[in-house]
Amino acid sequence: MMNQYANQKKDRFQRAMTLLREDGLKFLIITCLDIIHHQILVTFSPLIIYLKPKRFFFFQNKKIPYFYHKYNITWKNERTFEVPFIWEIIKKHHEKKIFEVGNVLSHYFPINHDVLDKYEKTEGVINQDVVDFKPPNKYDLIVSILTLEHVGFDDNTKESTKIIKAIKNLKENCLRTGGRTIIAMPINYNHGMDILLFTNKLGFDKKLFLEDIKKMNGEGYQEKKQRIQPI
Repeated sequence: MMNQYANQKKDRFQRAMTLLREDGLKFLIITCLDIIHHQILVTFSPLIIYLKPKRFFFFQNKKIPYFYHKYNITWKNERTFEVPFIWEIIKKHHEKKIFEVGNVLSHYFPINHDVLDKYEKTEGVINQDVVDFKPPNKYDLIVSILTLEHVGFDDNTKESTKIIKAIKNLKENCLRTGGRTIIAMPINYNHGMDILLFTNKLGFDKKLFLEDIKKMNGEGYQEKKQRIQPI
């Protein structure tokens, strides 16, 4: 145990030195402050969540409560609305064969569906590239939360059109005839993906948008009838 603790300290020190050499002292300080801020939020998350008023957003004519959880501090990002929206769909179709791309929901709920995540090594998760995955039996419902925008963008080998291959593989080799695929992705994270999305290269039948309006009136997110333009 002591050796493991010592190795963790050594790894953190080496990462800090790498940041200092490659990006300078200012970036290292900012990164350290971000880490401290994040840890404070995680530590006090039970109190923060307890004190937060229960609020709702409206999407597709449904009133859905915002989702607050300490893992990834959901009230600070898109998971606050994406997780409850997708989870409601999964509960509605719990008797169906369901497949999740990206291991997200298991961090918040007990699940009994299949999960694929190339990088997250944990029990019950299929560690395979979404482009190559071909299940023995196809699925009635495929969901993905904040995952596909990383495909071909955050991989070691950059490939801007890999997300097209990923979605094509899901539709052709993973989804049953008459099934549904629901993918939640952010705009302005992967600019190449944004271009593919708004030029209809991703093959979606329908696109729905939620807009962050906290900066305008502090009320969180609202459905936008017209498409959101990337910055």
